[in-house]
Amino acid sequence: LTLDLDRSWREGWHLGAKLVRGAYMVHERQRAVERGYPDPIQPDVASSHSNYDACIDTLLVYCPCPERTSVMVATHNQSSVEKAAALLVANSAGEPAASRVPREQVAFGQLLGMADHLTFTLAACGLKAYKYVPYGPLKEVLPYLIRRAQENADALSGAKAQRDMMLAELRR
Repeated sequence: LTLDLDRSWREGWHLGAKLVRGAYMVHERQRAVERGYPDPIQPDVASSHSNYDACIDTLLVYCPCPERTSVMVATHNQSSVEKAAALLVANSAGEPAASRVPREQVAFGQLLGMADHLTFTLAACGLKAYKYVPYGPLKEVLPYLIRRAQENADALSGAKAQRDMMLAELRR
């Protein structure tokens, strides 16, 4: 990531980065074995979360050329979404946002039906929030959705809380 940021700064081109978490773990591990390079996957969930959040800081706070950087924060992890969002907005004490990348160049994305409460909150705060819908033949889409569900078990565990929040909002 830092190599790409530095290269875009040196060569003068706009870097567009989509920051994802654990997209193809099995495939990437197998590919590393076949091609003889180190396993690129974090050893555990805590390391994955820590690395993802460090990448958010690298992209938003320490970016060498923020005017030529655009970022898609693609995650269902509430903590990571809150961290990135907090970097994009001024705090209650009136201090400016910590992100050097303008908030207009940062977007958040989640799979439709997952972490909807995060997407709605981001949009309500004036941040760009997108939902995506995979489509195609069932034999191709279903394995993809199963991988997303497995990799996002923490997001799915909040489904009851999301339902309760939506019902409370409907009653209000």
